This record gives sequence, structure tokens and C-alpha cells, in this order.
Amino acid sequence: MKRFKLSMLALAALLLCNAAYGQKLHFSGTLQNMHLWRGLQVADGGVLAADVNVGFFKDGLKVGLWGGTDFTGDYKEFDYYLSYSVAGFSVAVWDIYNYSPELPYSKDIFNYNKFSTSHFLDLSVGYNFDTRLRVPLRLSWATIFAGRDLNEAGDNRYSTFVYAEYSVFRDKHWIVDLGLGGTFAFNRDDADGHANFYGSDGINQISLKTTYKLKIKKFEMPVFAHAMWNPDQRQGYLQVGVNLFAF
Repeated sequence: MKRFKLSMLALAALLLCNAAYGQKLHFSGTLQNMHLWRGLQVADGGVLAADVNVGFFKDGLKVGLWGGTDFTGDYKEFDYYLSYSVAGFSVAVWDIYNYSPELPYSKDIFNYNKFSTSHFLDLSVGYNFDTRLRVPLRLSWATIFAGRDLNEAGDNRYSTFVYAEYSVFRDKHWIVDLGLGGTFAFNRDDADGHANFYGSDGINQISLKTTYKLKIKKFEMPVFAHAMWNPDQRQGYLQVGVNLFAF
């Protein structure tokens, strides 16, 4: 893990150096009434999130930072990521660090001890069929490979989330997407039963998302409403938000 920490520091230095030499820098911000992620409600209050990244090779390769917080300070997150996409295929590695006060984990950002860390490392792959085949279908697979995702024996469970999303309607102003996601774990012991990082094995996300491409003069500010049901937790959520800016 020491090598990984050094890699993250090198990533941050790369961001600064690359920006200094005039490479392509991106910055975006989102405001929403809650934070939903892979079937889970991560934050239940208003959330402001920001993303800053540097693109290489015509933005095929990106290195970046993502962070979010709610208005009360009950939710705090700061992530590092590296992603690469080409011809519809994508792969990404995320170091996700949720240091919300109520979580029973270390608030030391440099702590990668699997028994106490607030970090977990996530590898995802995906394919967008719309890129080549003009079919508005997107598939993705994400597995947590290190960090705070342990079974009862103290080994990583390799919890996995698979997701399919299809655009049922698109025009100049509107996009309507339907999504279906499920979870399982590769490594569990007898005491785990059917548990994984997200809850129990099975379907944990059914989504209906509508986006309106709002434009105010020269500024594009898409607004969205996301209805999400979690059959595993028997819960439902309605998220609304606006993409404030993107440069």
C-alpha cells in the first residue's frame, strides 16, 4: 500500500505539471439533493460535487480528482482516478475515500490498512454500444479489489456491481434512460452468507433517469431527475440535480 500512496501523490503532481504545460484541463461541478451510487443512497442531503481532470491523447486517457460534500458536513468524499477509453471501451481505477464523520473507519487519508482504512480501490470496465453500433446501450462491470471490503475472515470479498443502461428516448432536448444493476462477491466465507459491500447478492438497482439539456445563453446546464429503486433494501429514492458547469 505504500507504493500505492506514492502513486497517488505522483498522480496529483502529474495533474499540476500537465496543467502547467498547457495540456487539456477539465473542471465540472454538480448540485443535487442527495448522492446515489450503485443502488445506495450515500448522502441524504444536498450535495455539491466537483471533478477536475487532465486529458491525454485527445482525452482518451484521464487522470483526475473527484470530491463531494453535503451542506451539513455529514458526508465527505475525496477520490483519485485513472481512466482510459477507446472505440466505446473504457477501463478505470478509482481510489474512493469516504471520510464522513459517522463512518467507523480511520479519517487519515494516508491510512491504507485494510482493517481500518476509509479507502477502497475499484476497477471497472465498460462498453458503450452507441459508439460504433448506434445502439444506445451501455454495459459496465466494477469490482472492489482492495480496502474496506472484507469478509468475516478478514480477506477481501471482491464485491462486484454489474450494470446495464439503455436510452429509451433521445431528442434535441431530452434523454430518458432505464437501468438495471446487480451485485455479488467472488470471495466469501461461511459466515458471510450472501453479503457483499452493497448488501445482499442480487438486483439492487432499478433506475429511471430523465435529463433535460438546459441552455442559458452560451452556458449548458443540464438538469436531471433520477428515480432509483433498491429491491434488496426495499427502498426508493428520487434524486434531482443540475450540472452547474463544465469546462
